[in-house]
Amino acid sequence: MFIRQLRLLALLLLATLIAPLAFAQGMITLADPGTLLLRGASLYKVSPGVALEDGDIVTVDGKSQVQIELTGGTLLALAGPGSLWLILPKGGTPTLTLPAGVLKAVIRAPGARVRTAAFDASVADAIVVLRTELAAAEMFVESGSARLVNATAAPRDAKRGDYWQKSLSAPFVNRLLPPRTFVDALPRNFMDALPTLGGGLKSKPPGATDHDISYAEAQPWLALDRVAFEKRFAVRLRDPGFRKAAEVDIRRYPAWDRMLHPEKYQPTTAPAK
Repeated sequence: MFIRQLRLLALLLLATLIAPLAFAQGMITLADPGTLLLRGASLYKVSPGVALEDGDIVTVDGKSQVQIELTGGTLLALAGPGSLWLILPKGGTPTLTLPAGVLKAVIRAPGARVRTAAFDASVADAIVVLRTELAAAEMFVESGSARLVNATAAPRDAKRGDYWQKSLSAPFVNRLLPPRTFVDALPRNFMDALPTLGGGLKSKPPGATDHDISYAEAQPWLALDRVAFEKRFAVRLRDPGFRKAAEVDIRRYPAWDRMLHPEKYQPTTAPAK
């Protein structure tokens, strides 16, 4: 009985030691120089093995690539210049927002939602390649299928071999083969299958803080989702430089205006008679 209890205690201790190394939602498995992780309001340097959390944003410069492996086998390769905002609910469907960049995604069940400025793609079990720039997005379906949704157009079903393109000011365009301009913009390794690299990596936190986000860097995210990022970046109002820059546009950010100027929102009282 005593030996059995010792064995159980040893197993519990081992589980405690291993648990922090397991990545519950995702892991960076390849990171070129020029890759940063935006977590909260700070940008961190990363290397292979960094565990990802819900809400993380991965950014790459014009010469860099990063590969991400999510639980369930989904693989994501991002080439810059670009960024990818990862909403990774435990047990739920990931949402991948691609404001800019080239993304190759090997999506496994239960699927994922890929958001661009021009359209959203619901992908269940497929391989897709997307390229976004400004307000335009284009997508090639390498295998499987996807459903494209836009608020001003009817949904479109994209099947294997299809190429789709859309901008905010133009309707969907479908071609049987992607144009040369799209192919030439892809990194050469995107023509091959993405390798699975996470099996031999141990999960770890990000490296040293590179810098806290500046107001200029925050503006595109605030424009994308004001409510979410107004709350997320509120901590940066403690910085005089960030606060001074935000004051110029304070009408755009009512939550920040209340924090910085509470007197404006005090209820007025009628003078005593």
